[in-house]
Amino acid sequence: MATRPQLDPMSSLWAVIALQLRFQRERAGLTGTQLGDKISCVRSTVSRIESNTLKLDPKQAALADESLKTGGLFSALVVHAMREPDGQWRKEHRDIEATASTIRIFEAVVIPGLFQTPDYARALVLAGGAAEDAVQAAVEERMGRQAILARKDPPLLWAIIAETVLEWPVGGSGVMLEQLARLLELADMPNIGIRVVPRAAGAYKGLDGSFKVLSNASGDVAYLESPGQGRLVYSLEARPYLDRYDRIGVKALNDDQSKELIRRKMELYQ
Repeated sequence: MATRPQLDPMSSLWAVIALQLRFQRERAGLTGTQLGDKISCVRSTVSRIESNTLKLDPKQAALADESLKTGGLFSALVVHAMREPDGQWRKEHRDIEATASTIRIFEAVVIPGLFQTPDYARALVLAGGAAEDAVQAAVEERMGRQAILARKDPPLLWAIIAETVLEWPVGGSGVMLEQLARLLELADMPNIGIRVVPRAAGAYKGLDGSFKVLSNASGDVAYLESPGQGRLVYSLEARPYLDRYDRIGVKALNDDQSKELIRRKMELYQ
């Protein structure tokens, strides 16, 4: 029987939640299956929450508090965990991204990381003020994430980007030409769709900021971009971002129109 990995309660509030759920479940004399029945999930989901590979969502937390008679402990912990930036979130984002079956991206500022060329990524890292000796490692890490696009079972990847992303001259003309050519190459892959929201759309839902939704058999996780830290939003709390993505998509050009616009933007850099 595999040994459950030891969690460090000092590492994050989510680790505290995972450990407390197991402690409170065992104290109540419940199996994982029995607790799952009480919080509307299966035993394997309970196991993943207790190992901190899946997050307890607010609805599950309220049901756990009721079933385990914790006086609102889990509801309070989950609220605070979701509010506070977690130093583990960027790593968790990468781990979830690596196993996602479907990825939906909306990007209002830069080319999505999974689509960036090395030179484009390097220009962004340098502009972000990274120490010189850290630049290459950051670029290699970003390029490493793109390995999911070449695996045997690549994710379905749907990306919507703002037209202004194509116009912002990151790294200069040569870098942008290569980057936009890369977008066209990716857009021809059967598992990737790239669409552009044109300036003519005016005000639209995406002006609130960039985000992505990562989906697999366990559910949906939204990742929200912010300076210095990202933020993960789990399970039911992530669903509004799927709606937001669809609303942005209504304003976007179709695939062929988007490719044509990208080609026209390449002329800016020739």
